Amino acid sequence: MDAKLVFWTLSLVNLGVVVGLALHGVRAIRQGRVEAHRRSMRVAGLLVAAFLLAYLLKLWWLGGEDKSHWSALAQWNLYIHEAFVIVMLLSGLLAWALAMRFAKSARVSGDPSDPAASPVTLRAHRILGRIAVISAAGGLLTACFVLAGMIARAH
Repeated sequence: MDAKLVFWTLSLVNLGVVVGLALHGVRAIRQGRVEAHRRSMRVAGLLVAAFLLAYLLKLWWLGGEDKSHWSALAQWNLYIHEAFVIVMLLSGLLAWALAMRFAKSARVSGDPSDPAASPVTLRAHRILGRIAVISAAGGLLTACFVLAGMIARAH
C-alpha cells in the first residue's frame, strides 16, 4: 500500500471517529448532559482540525491525487464527498461560534444565576449542528466509495 492510500485510510478512520463523537454528542445533549456534549464536539472539532493540518502536510509532502485514470462516476463521487466536507466545516464552525455566545449561560453552566441563553441562538446552533453531523455522515459514506475506488485502481 502506498503512502497516499495509508493517509486516506487513516483519514477515513478519523472521519469515522468524528461522526461517532458527533452522534455521541447529539445523544448527550438530548439527555441533558451538556458537558458530555461539549467534550464530544470539542474532540470531534480537534480531530477535524488535525485532519486539515495533516491534509496540507500530505499535499506538500506527497502531492495531490492523479485523477486522470478516475472514471467520471468516481470523480463525481469525490466532488460530492468534498461538498459534504465543506458543508460540514462551515456549519460546524458556525455552530461552534454560536456555542461561544451562550457558553456562560445557565443552560451550559447549570448555575441559575447566570443569564439565560437566547432561544434564537440555541435554535440556530441546533440547526447548524444537525447540518454538520448529517454532512459528516454523508462525507463518511462517500469517503468509503472514494477510498474503495483508490484501492481498486492501485491493484
